[in-house]
Amino acid sequence: MDKNKAKINQIAKIIKESKTFFIAGHQKPDGDSIGSALALASVLKNLGKKVTVASGDDIPPFLMFLPGAKDIKKSLPSSAKYDCAIILECLDFSRMGNLITPAQAKKIINIDHHSMFTDFGTVNFIVPSSASTAELILSIFEHMKIKLSKAEAECLYVGILTDTGRFQQLNTTQNSHIAAAKLMALGVSPDSIKKKVYDTSSLAAVKFLGLAISLIQTDFNGQFAYIVLTKEMFKKSGVKDGELESLVNWTVSIEGVKVGALFKEISKNETKASFRSVEGVDILSIVQTCGGGGHKNAAGCTLNSDINTAVQTIKNVFTEKFGDPKFSKIR
Repeated sequence: MDKNKAKINQIAKIIKESKTFFIAGHQKPDGDSIGSALALASVLKNLGKKVTVASGDDIPPFLMFLPGAKDIKKSLPSSAKYDCAIILECLDFSRMGNLITPAQAKKIINIDHHSMFTDFGTVNFIVPSSASTAELILSIFEHMKIKLSKAEAECLYVGILTDTGRFQQLNTTQNSHIAAAKLMALGVSPDSIKKKVYDTSSLAAVKFLGLAISLIQTDFNGQFAYIVLTKEMFKKSGVKDGELESLVNWTVSIEGVKVGALFKEISKNETKASFRSVEGVDILSIVQTCGGGGHKNAAGCTLNSDINTAVQTIKNVFTEKFGDPKFSKIR
C-alpha cells in the first residue's frame, strides 16, 4: 500500500474513533494553517465531534472573513483533555506555542509539508512535496468520501492560494492546480477569494507598503535584496504584522536578485527574518545554519540579536555562497 495512503487510513480511523478534538497550527498563523484548521473543524463538527481550534497569536486581518475565524481561542485551560490533537505545520509542540501538552491528548495527528519535521505524532502525515497543508487535508477528506460545503472548500482554497503565492511560487505543483479545480467545482470563486485575501488592505497598510519598498537595499553586486523594518515603524504607521504577508516577495522580484529577505525587529534582542529565492537557490539549506526552517525557496529564522546585528549575521552567512562562481550564473 502506498505510504501516504496508509497514513491517511490511520488518520481516518482515529477521526472515526475520537469524539473530542484540538486543532492548531504554527505561531504567526498564515492562510494555509488557518484555512486548513477551519476546514477540518467544520467537517469534524458536521460528523458530530466536539472541536476546539486555537492559535497562540492573533489571526491576520485578511483571514478574518473565513467562517469560524472569530471563534479561534488564544488560550486553553491546562486541565483540558482531548481524544485527538491535530497539529498542523509544526516542527514540535513549541512551534504551535505549547497551547496544550502532549499529555492532554490521547492521540496526536501530525500533518506537515515542510522538509524539516519531527515524528511527534501518533500518526505523522508528512509530505514535503506538497505545496500546502490544505492539499493534504483535502486528500484526507476525499479518502473518507466527505463532500465539502462551499465554506469548507473556500478555507482550503485560501490555504493553497496563499502558500503558493497565488500559484506563482516555485513550490506550486500540478496537484495544487488540480486541488484548486476540485474546490472551484464546489463553488469557490477565485476572484472573490483573491479580493478578500489580497485586495482589502487598509490605507495605512498600502502607504506602509510604499515606504517599505522604498527602503529596499541590495548587496553582493545586486544578488541580495532586503528590507529592514523596526518596531518604531510599525508603531508610527499603526499597521499590524499580518497585513504585510507578501512584502518579502517584492525583494526577489528585482532583476538580478537571487535571494530576498525581510528583517523585522521584534525586540532589542530578537529579529525575525523571512527569505525568498529564485529557482536553483536552496535558501533553506542556508537558513538552517541559523536555526531556521521552511522550504527550498521560502524559509525563515529568528535571530537572538538586535536588527542591525541580525542583518550582518545573515550577510556573513551568505558571503561564501554569493562568492561562488556557479551561484552567480543562476538566473
